Amino acid sequence: MSKILTTIALIGGGVMPLFVDISVYHLLNPDWDSHARLHEAWRLSTNFCIFGLAIYLLWAKQKEILSAILSICIHFGFVIAAIFMPLYGGTAVGTGIIEPYILGIPFNVVFFTSMFTIQLIALVLAIRGNDTKGDIL
Repeated sequence: MSKILTTIALIGGGVMPLFVDISVYHLLNPDWDSHARLHEAWRLSTNFCIFGLAIYLLWAKQKEILSAILSICIHFGFVIAAIFMPLYGGTAVGTGIIEPYILGIPFNVVFFTSMFTIQLIALVLAIRGNDTKGDIL
């Protein structure tokens, strides 16, 4: 079960943003500073590389815990960015962007918080199911 949950979280953090964020709302947004677009391209490519490595480690090398930790790095990065938005003037939804809300919370916040939670659950399951007692990574 932990492998399936980790796979879902990795797809949610490493693949789905490519389809959503390579658009005029993020990477191709003409209102964004060119340097901000560089950072967005960097985030997208880094998260996709982490996804690829973690999927390989998870399914080819049976490294469930290491894969889960890599996935947590993607999702915890979002959590940190969201928590510290007031310090750098960030917002969960950009000006002019149509974003669905769930119970008054922007969908992206709900989605990435859910992916983070799913990944934490998967990590706990992987640790509990680990028989090696030594080399857990």
